[in-house]
Amino acid sequence: DQDWADKLIHCLVDAKNEVETYVAKGEKYLPTLRVLYYKNRYSRILRNGITEIPVLEVEPGSSKQHKIKNLHDRLVKYKKETLLYIDDFRVPFDNNLAERDFRMNKCKQKISGCFRSFKGAEIFCRIRSYILSGRKNSMNPIQTLTDLFNNKPFMPSDCA
Repeated sequence: DQDWADKLIHCLVDAKNEVETYVAKGEKYLPTLRVLYYKNRYSRILRNGITEIPVLEVEPGSSKQHKIKNLHDRLVKYKKETLLYIDDFRVPFDNNLAERDFRMNKCKQKISGCFRSFKGAEIFCRIRSYILSGRKNSMNPIQTLTDLFNNKPFMPSDCA
């Protein structure tokens, strides 16, 4: 129910759509003036939005803030990271892929209760990471593991 949040969502999605248009045209960068436009728009929305954030009634000396204020503060502090996708087209708009990668670890932890040892968790994460790296490079997970055991490990092109 915060007007500034709605405006910020529109700003971020507008920038995402413009980046996608430039990517579709084969461009590598957004023009500098467009980048500045979105960065200034982002800052202006946050600057104007601070007045809408509710203040919590807390005891004197307490540092507790409303969760909306915490979000606002993080958006101000991490502006560069939040808008990185308009500066570098290799950076995705969202972090869904990273969340999906991590979700399996949480699922395993919930189903079995926990990992039996730290070493077991390390092994699970290492194997999972290897399989996901192959998958992100359009490799079949079974083939990736088969190649590994046949002494032909997959090496991403950036590491080779």
